[in-house]
Amino acid sequence: MRHCDLTLAYTETSGGIRTYIDAKRRHIQQHTEDEHVLIVPGPQDRIQREGRLTRIEIRSPLIPGCHPYRFFTRPHRVLQALRQTAPDTVELGSFFTCPWAAFRYRAAQRRAGRPVVVSAYFHTDIANAYAGAPVAQALTGLPGEWGGRMGRLAEAAARRLFGGVFRRCDLTLAATAQQADRLRQYGITGTHILPLGVDTARFHPGRRDPDWRAELGVAAEDLLLLYCGRLDGEKDVLTLALAFALLQQRLPADAPHFVLALMGAGPHRPALEARARELPGLLLLDYETDRSAYARALASADIYVTAGPHETFGLSVVEAQASGLPVVGVDAGALREHVRPDRGRLAPVGDAAALAGQILEVAGQHRELGAAARRYVLEAGYAWDQTLERLLALYAGALDLRPAARARPERRGEGAWDGARP
Repeated sequence: MRHCDLTLAYTETSGGIRTYIDAKRRHIQQHTEDEHVLIVPGPQDRIQREGRLTRIEIRSPLIPGCHPYRFFTRPHRVLQALRQTAPDTVELGSFFTCPWAAFRYRAAQRRAGRPVVVSAYFHTDIANAYAGAPVAQALTGLPGEWGGRMGRLAEAAARRLFGGVFRRCDLTLAATAQQADRLRQYGITGTHILPLGVDTARFHPGRRDPDWRAELGVAAEDLLLLYCGRLDGEKDVLTLALAFALLQQRLPADAPHFVLALMGAGPHRPALEARARELPGLLLLDYETDRSAYARALASADIYVTAGPHETFGLSVVEAQASGLPVVGVDAGALREHVRPDRGRLAPVGDAAALAGQILEVAGQHRELGAAARRYVLEAGYAWDQTLERLLALYAGALDLRPAARARPERRGEGAWDGARP
């Protein structure tokens, strides 16, 4: 089979979605004879091939305020890429303009008698993250409850809009049972639960590196709080910085020294850098592209912290837990499944003071909670190969193919997309 991922969320600084797609492409290359096509927006039209893996970039503009993310503005080019690479499955990771190209491609293929499956992976609660929450926040100054009411109206409208997209898909996928329940609020049932994976050999407490901490100026007796991810409003990193400031104010005299390191890139980085100049102990680290170096950073911290309320799986959270860290987060999304009192704490969404209090409470027992977090990941069985084998079996079944009958597709050398105009 030939598989395709179609998404906006694949850049040099992307997090969980890129990790998932990279794991899928690696699994396909190493354990199957299938092929994979990745279609993403980019600075120019171009195509890259590596064996049975193809990456197509379609020239697209940057999304204002969201560098380096780009937005497909030429869906006909997406459709052209699909026609000429001819995948058997198309998995949507973004749900704005690109689904319509996938649906048109599927319809044409089916008219020609060729089965094609279009699926949607619910990576982000888009109705809340991109409609309800931003509208409510933008209108917080209105009297009474009008801001919240308008936010709820915007979210309901977005659920109807994107629910229509999901209903047109042959399969819907979610990382947790809670997110499958959330999809029911979009009017979608029958969602397949496919948890993301974590490499527990790479993300391991044994990778702790005192020298790395020393490079940051963090002493052995200090408590290092770490966040890794996008520095934007969706992740609510400004609340995290405020929580750290409040934590510093309420520390008792005999408390250890705390350091908060924020690793990542995004539109809020300049504001955070300005805050760091005024707030001792707040560090800004560059996004880490090397997975082994990233694993070392996680294992070298003491507590993982996040204020993001929109996690549908929280891959960075699970990687931190695998590295032996307790997690302090917010009571929303997938964090409710991963973070229980025996392995961390949750605070109300947007409540910086409560978040600071939970960090202080965890600090006194971070080693015990971190060990429990590691056990949780091992017992949960989060493994990429298991997840991806199930995914490919789902696709084979949807195409009415037995897994054993999946043959390596013929090369389409002449039809491969070369960036030429249709």
